[in-house]
Amino acid sequence: MAEMKIRRLQSAKALGATIRKFYEDAWAEKPIAWSVATANPLADICTALGIRVVYPGNYACICAAQHLSEKYCSIAEGYNYKRELCSYIRNVFGYILAGEGKHPMGGIPEPDVIVSISNSCLNYLKWFDAMRLHFDKPFVFLNTPHRLFEHDIPDYYLDYVLEELKMCIEQLEKISGKKLTEQKIKEVAHYSREQGKYWRELLELNKSVPAPVNLSDLANLIFIPTSLSGTAHGLELLKEAVAEVRERVRNKVGVIPEEKRRLVMFNIPPWYRLGFVDYFAARGCVFPFGNYNRYLWNTQDIDDTDPLEYLVRKGLSFGYDGGYGSTLAETLYSCMGDRLAQDIKDYKIDGAVILINKSCKIMSVGELDLATLLREKYKLPVLVIDVDQAEERTYSDAEIKQRVDAFLEMIEV
Repeated sequence: MAEMKIRRLQSAKALGATIRKFYEDAWAEKPIAWSVATANPLADICTALGIRVVYPGNYACICAAQHLSEKYCSIAEGYNYKRELCSYIRNVFGYILAGEGKHPMGGIPEPDVIVSISNSCLNYLKWFDAMRLHFDKPFVFLNTPHRLFEHDIPDYYLDYVLEELKMCIEQLEKISGKKLTEQKIKEVAHYSREQGKYWRELLELNKSVPAPVNLSDLANLIFIPTSLSGTAHGLELLKEAVAEVRERVRNKVGVIPEEKRRLVMFNIPPWYRLGFVDYFAARGCVFPFGNYNRYLWNTQDIDDTDPLEYLVRKGLSFGYDGGYGSTLAETLYSCMGDRLAQDIKDYKIDGAVILINKSCKIMSVGELDLATLLREKYKLPVLVIDVDQAEERTYSDAEIKQRVDAFLEMIEV
């Protein structure tokens, strides 16, 4: 197969240096919060109070990307963390239990506080509680009720979460030794909202033909709205990425020289094999979007005039404009109707790749039904394959490539 030049975004390639500095700086700052990588207003509150926020979920991705998942997962399993558990959990507990030594990015410092929210997956609730027990540190938790109806958030939901948020702020103020000022809370709300605007523009620009960005770069750039939320630096990084993509669209420059098919990917990509996307690119196929980056995080614009209300609505609005999901699962499955149909049309999608992810059961439940929907209603060819987001022992290059080759022949590329 002839080698194909894949035009990676310079802004995405440069992100590696930002991530390294992110983890280096964490060792020099106190106090430290460990947070879920989700629409978590508590992470923004921590930033406003000068509490450094790091994300174990993101660190698990880094461990996998550096091909250390076998080591860390095996260590965790030696302590009776079962293989059925999410590989993010096993990677992080493996790192914790490995003790001192050489670790990716130098490791992450022990937390002074652990912050979480109920809009993430169920695994995270128990995972972060288990880390609370392990480190014996304060655990600040924001409860955001599920919202299973398709209209505006009712006032009593807003009132309830606002009171919850105020109690969390009091706890975090004691840990930081600082009071939350109006100026600081306005800043983080503004930066968080602005990041959302640029992230959405990035996704909209990728409707262009040829696609200026592939899923591997989008998967890297998602570090910004998830792990640099509420920061001026995160906003500047997204502005740089959007400026680069605007230029590509203006000049009709695609991520690959000859775009033949446009595909959509469902589920979390395998972080240890983002080159998996390049295998499709070598045959002229691009992924303008995936449900992981299209329907989650910063996908709707929320008024930040009242910054506390902004953060309340952020915690209750995991999903996209017009949706009713306030958790990851509700968000994803509320997208499978008119919104998905519109995106298939707007992104000019020719086929779909569905990943059945052993670790992320919440994103994998219903995927076979989705495959049927895509084939029967939208008349799209579908490839269904088994992978794991951060557990490399489950991945077989030969088997995956055989399945992919058969699919690519079917769609005639």
